[in-house]
Amino acid sequence: MSATKLLILPFLLLSLTLFAQKKVDITGIAIDSAGTKLSGATIKAMNAKDSVFAFTDKDGKFALSITPLFPVDITISLVGYIPYTKRVNTIPIGTDGIRLDSVLMETDVALLPGVEVTSVQPIVVKEDTIEYNARAYKVEEGAPVEDAIKKMPGLEVGKDGAITAQGKPVSRVRVNGKDFFGGDVQTATKNLPADIIENIQIIDDYGDEANLTGIKTGEPEKIININIQKNKNRGFFGNASASAGDKGRFGSGISANLFRDETQINFLGSVNNTNADLFNFNGGGRGGGNRGGNNFGNESRGGGGGNGITLSQSAGLNYRSNIGKKVTINGSYSFSARHLNAESSSYRQDLNPSNVITTNSQNRSHNSSYNHRITADIEYRMDSANYFKFTPYLSLSNSSSESAGTSQIRRTLYHTDNIFQSSGNSTAPNGGGNIMYHHAFRKKGRSINISTGVNISYSEQNRESLNDYHNIDYDSSGNIIRQMDTLQSQRIFTENKNTTTNINLSYNEPVNKRKTMFLELSYRWNQSNTENVREVDDIDPFTNEATTNIAQTNYFDYKFTTHRAGINFKGRETKYNYTVGLVVQPSILTGQSVGKDIATSYKNLNWIPTARFVYNFARSHSLTVTYDGSSREPGFNQLQPVYDSSNLNNVSVGNPNLQAEFTSRFGLNYNKFDNKAGTSLFANLNFDQTQDKIVSSRVNNKVGTGRTTSYINTNGFYNLGGNAGYTKPFNNRKYSVTLGVNGNFSNNITFVDGMRNNGNTWRLSPRTSFRLDLEGIIDVAANVSYSFQQIITRYDTGGKRVSDNETLQLGLSGKNYIKKQWIFGYDVSKMMNFGLQGNVNANPLIINLSAEYRFLKRQMAAIRFQAFDLLNENADIRRTINGDITTDSRTNRLARYFLLTLNFRIQKFTGSGNGNNPGRRGEGMRPGGGNRGGGGNSGGGRGNRP
Repeated sequence: MSATKLLILPFLLLSLTLFAQKKVDITGIAIDSAGTKLSGATIKAMNAKDSVFAFTDKDGKFALSITPLFPVDITISLVGYIPYTKRVNTIPIGTDGIRLDSVLMETDVALLPGVEVTSVQPIVVKEDTIEYNARAYKVEEGAPVEDAIKKMPGLEVGKDGAITAQGKPVSRVRVNGKDFFGGDVQTATKNLPADIIENIQIIDDYGDEANLTGIKTGEPEKIININIQKNKNRGFFGNASASAGDKGRFGSGISANLFRDETQINFLGSVNNTNADLFNFNGGGRGGGNRGGNNFGNESRGGGGGNGITLSQSAGLNYRSNIGKKVTINGSYSFSARHLNAESSSYRQDLNPSNVITTNSQNRSHNSSYNHRITADIEYRMDSANYFKFTPYLSLSNSSSESAGTSQIRRTLYHTDNIFQSSGNSTAPNGGGNIMYHHAFRKKGRSINISTGVNISYSEQNRESLNDYHNIDYDSSGNIIRQMDTLQSQRIFTENKNTTTNINLSYNEPVNKRKTMFLELSYRWNQSNTENVREVDDIDPFTNEATTNIAQTNYFDYKFTTHRAGINFKGRETKYNYTVGLVVQPSILTGQSVGKDIATSYKNLNWIPTARFVYNFARSHSLTVTYDGSSREPGFNQLQPVYDSSNLNNVSVGNPNLQAEFTSRFGLNYNKFDNKAGTSLFANLNFDQTQDKIVSSRVNNKVGTGRTTSYINTNGFYNLGGNAGYTKPFNNRKYSVTLGVNGNFSNNITFVDGMRNNGNTWRLSPRTSFRLDLEGIIDVAANVSYSFQQIITRYDTGGKRVSDNETLQLGLSGKNYIKKQWIFGYDVSKMMNFGLQGNVNANPLIINLSAEYRFLKRQMAAIRFQAFDLLNENADIRRTINGDITTDSRTNRLARYFLLTLNFRIQKFTGSGNGNNPGRRGEGMRPGGGNRGGGGNSGGGRGNRP
């Protein structure tokens, strides 16, 4: 079938849509906050044509039917509980009825005189979603969402604001089920106030198709969904700040947010030179991210969150609204500019039996970048059986850079000193989109899903480099036998065009009468076309004349195509659900170097078993096991069969005979939350094994300090990793203790001088923290973490080297409150490194202090004085490992300075409007609801919480 026919197929299916006239079933179960099933509750459903009622049985279950005329208003009432109300405007896609799973009935305090109800169910687990009730994690008035997240077990917020959930990084954020500023995590967590939040959901998201069909394969994406309280969903809130400090430090920012039920308008703007970013364009799918943040809020936001010294300018607009009852639009525009000055030093060791090489480097650089990004989501719910989604995006980035530095390379009998400098500029537009159509047939569980997407990217870079090499050769007695100076100047132009296209088809069919088992047939076609141009000119340093370097100039094109056809069986029972299947994936890789008579061609066929099993021991106690696989094509730099000699000491050349990698993945996730005891336990285990792994193959020059790096395929690469965390609160969560551990073992293969190196890396990182949280008095956290890393290099020809390094980190951070006006903050961290090499040994002690005074009504205004890095020791210190190369580095960060900030915030809410806003919390995350995130099955409203 041609791609054109596949694209028009959704529109042909629209004409076949049928409308059922039979009764609509309404089913569900009613429980209270302790999880008790409520019997005898009255359920009433009514519309303009019909009115029916029923009662819950001894297990809290209910079932009734009504004439299919929408909207349908549902009310559940029981003496002693606040009535639950819900309006449903349509039958969820993929179903023939309305399911209200685990309706939470809240105790009516007005009917219990003399009794204060303070119990809040803090955590609820719903298969792929962990939901935290924001009321259980109190923060001071006006605090950002990030402060509440820090208190939630299983979630960690790094110094840079990046969030990990159950040991895995969070890559995207949504608000009320919709991407917020394209998915930028910190844009939401640092700017939305915590006191308007209903709950925060951590979701393993398998993509839109999985959300519609319920069949989940592949590696999920960790996302956060922030649900706004219903009575805070109509109003305005915002924040403005201005800062000034010594050493020319400054910052200002504004945040304005307008909520009118389904209409949301958000504006953010910031400028500062305190290393605080508002947007990040490197993550979160279509440009979202897990970095960012600005200078708003109620505590320290600066202090050198990133490397170097950065001037940041940011602005963004996010808009969301409904057009009628069927169309939802959500879009954003973001602009970011960054100007970074950095200084770094590093010490590198090449550990191999025949050539131990050490390199000391010092580097100074300046980089400027400008980014524009537009994202959009357009959803069209035609009726209960048809759903359409269009997600276009467009981005443009421009950057320029300058760097200069020196390096000293030492090898037995050979020394090289290099003075280098380079400059360059680049531009990179990127755009594309995805179209998805889902149709649910009249037979419950039968559906078809069609999607297609395209991404077009282009990059162009001009770079100039100048290297001055001073080479010295010695004899065995240490006498100089030769000295040689080499001056190299080059101008390099590169151009890369890439077009990636995909088409996805899936069909689901129930295979038993109970509709608890389903068969899925799927097909995915993906093609990536790349055109790469590399033109190199040698520049005479004296005359400035340019001569084309024919050997390093190349025009290279390649294409990677995969067909992925699969069959899956899915079953769902009360306690467990599963998906098992088999995928066949043929792949074709072809490439050619234009004008050089060099071509590559590779075909492969992979059979991939897939499996996913979820067992629910109890409501908040589950185990998930997954297995899957995927292939990855080599990059054009790895394929190009031309030498890149812009650095004479590190020449690289591609290999046109490379094959695509194939990785098998096994995962195990365990979660247990005891709401009565308040404990939280999670554990993850992952194992990856890669066939035809693309690895580096280095050959050191027989004389001198130079080397040439190429790439080959090999087997033997695998990685085993795991992490676990346990949190135990005491005295109604006033105190809590967290214990955690991360571990990893990897076997990585590299080749040096024809020798195979089996490089083993062990990492073990236990940690513990203690939090004291007395509302209105003190909020403090103390933490200790230890990291041990061991690198073993073992060559087939013999020889073994072992190197260790350890890091101990101590931290204390918190805030003390005096009445409601004064807040004193502190953040102290001590890092102790053991085993680092060269000139990067450092054990910094970072002390940040702040004092804040709040005034005006509801403390809407605040003036804050902050002192950062009082001892002037801030630096980024780290060790990285690549095969048998170990690099210890140190990069400057924003050090000691003082900042005075004036902050003003405003909040004004008018309630929830007419309440006719179904689907608010779950909207966009799973059309039609189900057990996915968003907290709902088909509607919003008060009773939508589990």
